Amino acid sequence: MKTDKELFKASESDSTAVVKQKKLNGTIIYISLLPFLSVLTILLTGLITNTDMLDMIKIGIMVLLVTTGLIFYIRIQDDIFNIRFSKSIILISYLVPILLIMLLINPEVYSFWMIGGLLLAMLVDSKLGLLVYFNHTFILSITFSLRPETIIHLLIMGVLLVLLSGSLKNKSTVIFAAIICLSSNITLSFVMNNFIFESSATVNYLSSFFSIFAVLLIAFLLSIIYDRMGNKDNDASEHTLSQADAEVLRQDSTVSMTSIDDQIEDNQSSSLDRSIRTSYDILLSEDNELLLKIKEYSDALYKHSILIGDLSGRAAKIIGANEALARAGGYYHEAGKINGKNYIEAGLKLADDYYFPEDLKSILRQHNIKHDKPTSIESAIVMISDNVASTIEYIEKSGEGKFTSDKVIDNIFRMRMDKGTFDDSGLSVKDFKLLKEFYQNEYKS
Repeated sequence: MKTDKELFKASESDSTAVVKQKKLNGTIIYISLLPFLSVLTILLTGLITNTDMLDMIKIGIMVLLVTTGLIFYIRIQDDIFNIRFSKSIILISYLVPILLIMLLINPEVYSFWMIGGLLLAMLVDSKLGLLVYFNHTFILSITFSLRPETIIHLLIMGVLLVLLSGSLKNKSTVIFAAIICLSSNITLSFVMNNFIFESSATVNYLSSFFSIFAVLLIAFLLSIIYDRMGNKDNDASEHTLSQADAEVLRQDSTVSMTSIDDQIEDNQSSSLDRSIRTSYDILLSEDNELLLKIKEYSDALYKHSILIGDLSGRAAKIIGANEALARAGGYYHEAGKINGKNYIEAGLKLADDYYFPEDLKSILRQHNIKHDKPTSIESAIVMISDNVASTIEYIEKSGEGKFTSDKVIDNIFRMRMDKGTFDDSGLSVKDFKLLKEFYQNEYKS
């Protein structure tokens, strides 16, 4: 006869399987709907604008084909659906620009439709944003029979917008990125129009300028709203976790002492519940299972991890970032070394096994510039802590006394700034200066 513990585990496993199956079914339905919704949008807007039926059918078929191609990419990159509101963002960012293309007069000049690809690049996935932008450009070109020069102009702008999408959502770099986009658009318009400065052409230049300016502004504001909604969700989840813990305590108080002892023993021998395991109190505990595995694997790796965690946590506190997240990022940034040579991929696998929060997984993926650029302040802090500590340790062991710690730290910060490593991280110039001073004070002789 099965014990209560075994029955609980079986029930939990069945529930997880059901949830995964429902999620998969929802994704398949969503993927199947997008091409047909796109064609329906074309047909409805064609009826509104009295477009010739044959032309509508031609455009509809082409839209069906390019959207189906896009769906293959989305299906392959199914981790896209782990991003908050990604399904809604993809749907709106794809269909609304099609509406704008079909309903606006001169959409090649009034480029409000560009917001779809840009928004996806900023919030979901840059490659997906570029593909969506190319699809919209294709729809525009076949609908209005654009000149090759105009198509080239639009494609160049699309690549530029996607490349700068990270900077366009960053408060410290948005102005510079916007200036680059707007000046590039005016220059391309002038060149593609054979350097003509007639009154009609000038009107088009200005219309294009202000429409793209509106696109950049709206996308920036929407990204801020999106980030704030994410922060509220995080606060709500923490509140829910606290309520759940309180409910568990209330329930536990009604059972016998024997039941409590049995439950404690079960908790010690089994995996922690997902909601509890994601708690930073658990992740930062010295008795954490994974942290103990790191110590068992290598005492040197364990000491390095604790050092980076301590540095990162205090650095985050200096600039008002998430101290617990940065500290946890330092503790586990090289956890994958206990399982394989490709320690980042191995670390991400461990992160899944231990139900790490998504923000913490990002740090594991982004702390090494060879793998990915930081997209959060905490990821940038862990990268800096690792760079500074490892470099100074190497210099001290090699006996290169001519390099002072101040000089080393100054070089690291300047190199990262010159290479644009932290362009997408959200670090402001003030944060950069405060962090530099913090590390220099930490390593003063």
